[in-house]
Formats: sequence, structure tokens, C-alpha cells
Amino acid sequence: RGDAARVMRTLRGHGVEVRPAARWSRRGYGDRLSPREVDVARLVVAGRTNREIAEVLFVSPKTVARHMDSAMRKLGVASRTALAVKVLEDGIVTAPDAITQ
Repeated sequence: RGDAARVMRTLRGHGVEVRPAARWSRRGYGDRLSPREVDVARLVVAGRTNREIAEVLFVSPKTVARHMDSAMRKLGVASRTALAVKVLEDGIVTAPDAITQ
């Protein structure tokens, strides 16, 4: 970052208009569940363990736990059971969706 800032200052000093490079980042979902968090929640509703969810989604169990923690925080619940109930109540996941996974 230091080199880029120095180059930009030098170019501006020579009268060249320089804009910072675009920074690409992942889309933020705010307080809504991301698609991956919905996938995890769907599998939680189906009664899968973190290890089983990880195998289905081709991620590590730690990644599953991170997605689940994020989903629970966003929905204001403190357990995987409460997460399952909340996503069903809110219509984020339907029971038939969960069973077919």
C-alpha cells in the first residue's frame, strides 16, 4: 500500500489525475442471511451435524460453525435449535426443503 500511495502522490505532483484502484470485495448482506448461511440453516433444520454439513457443502466444520454463528447473530438466537425454529418461522427455509437435502 505504501508504494502505491507514493506513486499516486508523485503522479499528482506532475499534474496527472489519479484515482484509487477499485477495491473488489464480497457483497455484504447486512442483517440478511447470505446464501451460504441459508444452506447451513437448511441442513441444520434437516438435523445434520456440523461435520455432515461440511461434507455436503465441501467446506470444513470450522467454516460451517462460522456460518452458523453468523446466522445466529443476525437472527438474534443463541442455539442451533433456536436457529432452526427461527428460519422455519420466518420462511427462510421450509421443512420440505430441509428434508430433501
